[in-house]
Amino acid sequence: MILNVIKKTISEYHLIEKGDTVLIGLSGGADSVCLTHALKSLQNELEITLYTAHLNHGIRGEEAERDEKFSKDFSSSLGITCFTKRCNIPIEAKNVGESEETVGRKLRYSFFSDLCEKYHIDKIATAHNKNDNAETLLMNFMRGCSTSGLSGIPFMRGNIIRPILNISREDIEKYCHDNHLEYVTDSTNLTEEYTRNKIRRTFIPMIQCEFNPNFVNVVTDNARLIKEDNDYIEKSAYTAYLDIVKDNAVSVSELLKIEMPIRRRIVRHMMRDIYDGLNDISSKYSDDILSLLEKNSGVSVNLPKDVVAKIEYGKLIIEHTKAKMNEFSYELRIGSQMFVPELGLEAKIRKTEKRENDGAIYLSCDDCDKIIIRNRRSGDKFSPSGMNGTKKVKDYFIDKKIPRSERDLVSIIEINGNVAAVGNRVDEKYLFKHKGIRIELKRL
Repeated sequence: MILNVIKKTISEYHLIEKGDTVLIGLSGGADSVCLTHALKSLQNELEITLYTAHLNHGIRGEEAERDEKFSKDFSSSLGITCFTKRCNIPIEAKNVGESEETVGRKLRYSFFSDLCEKYHIDKIATAHNKNDNAETLLMNFMRGCSTSGLSGIPFMRGNIIRPILNISREDIEKYCHDNHLEYVTDSTNLTEEYTRNKIRRTFIPMIQCEFNPNFVNVVTDNARLIKEDNDYIEKSAYTAYLDIVKDNAVSVSELLKIEMPIRRRIVRHMMRDIYDGLNDISSKYSDDILSLLEKNSGVSVNLPKDVVAKIEYGKLIIEHTKAKMNEFSYELRIGSQMFVPELGLEAKIRKTEKRENDGAIYLSCDDCDKIIIRNRRSGDKFSPSGMNGTKKVKDYFIDKKIPRSERDLVSIIEINGNVAAVGNRVDEKYLFKHKGIRIELKRL
């Protein structure tokens, strides 16, 4: 029974805690309809609050309008509030020079993330299933991804959870049929215009027909084993990375003492430090960098997005070729305003006993003696509201997909030496309660 599988998955991977508020990405297709109905059925048992969200991509005209209306009506029938938003993916994709599929995914998660911040939502539930996992594995394999990419779709990443990842598309459709659930079909899924559709509609059926009818289960089971091995090696590599890499530079002699699987992962950690949130990086680039280790000082290799890897004075260094903004900080005094030239912002700060949805930053603190506005510093960390635990500001930027070129332009509010807010995201400790301070940042 699907509900039992979902409960087991939630428990095994700690996807949901009692009291959580969960936002479900609802496209209107069978997968997301199944997920929404299942979580609604388990709502009282799990003690959770549910919302749904639907992004109209503006691609399929009347069909997209149909999907949006269906999602709102289906949510309403279950007593769930549905948030909707419209955008024009083709125009956005053309403007940034990326595929519609990539831009659609970015805008969808950005929409979900904004809702989480505004309504203090804990988790985002997406309807990825076992077949999606198999398709992703094949795509990653053909793209030359590392073992990390061959580990499949994770059950949880940050606050994004996938409760039906262990369930096949066939079982999902059966669940909808057995529960008399209608759903809509995206006509673009029936074409082979996109790579994933070709894998879904042609490649996997051919493998199932000609070689192994149980292919989807086999490949996802193998992915689980790969993930377990990879997680173990990654843990060792990350420990070594923290030990020998300083300011994204490492001694060549130290690196050469380390076995290749760990060495390669250390280089990949250095690359992740530089790049703006790439979940996986082609092994070609790490191999290009590793080839430098046996060469003399002064050699280098150019990498995408104005990044260079080079050997200088016995060290491997990976860095941006463009200069980083100088550090700056200004003290804010309650009841006053200040111009921050590096950000092009005017900051106004005052005491308040009421919070409004006006885009300002609202903070509460017992002792607000020294309030600073500045740009990021190496080692900055905070506890983003609505999330569990502490996160490095660098990792927060990566999760939010903020380009590296823009990260120095994100305001950091510091109170008595602690990061209280990153942009508009407030630290859990400084969440506004009954009274506090209001900081308005106005771009001039």
